[in-house]
Amino acid sequence: MSWSVNAQGKPVEVKKYLEEQFSLPLAEKPLGLSDDGERETVKRVSETIYQCLDTFGPDVNVSVSANEYISFDDYDKRTNPQQYVNVAIAPMPTA
Repeated sequence: MSWSVNAQGKPVEVKKYLEEQFSLPLAEKPLGLSDDGERETVKRVSETIYQCLDTFGPDVNVSVSANEYISFDDYDKRTNPQQYVNVAIAPMPTA
């Protein structure tokens, strides 16, 4: 189970692109993620990213990438899950 998003541009544009991308794993089952815990992670990560984007000025170009995956010792039995989440938000250099 995994998902990833990424976007570059002005904060307002980036939010728009990310909202579209985050809608996929959050879509109603069976189109989106089937694990409620993973769906909650997507919601919290998206909220955190949007909050961080609000700290950038409107004319700053930013780059955002985020991904998450869950692994299990035994996937069929879903034993001992490990969740890995990566988020990167950074201003882009100006020309």
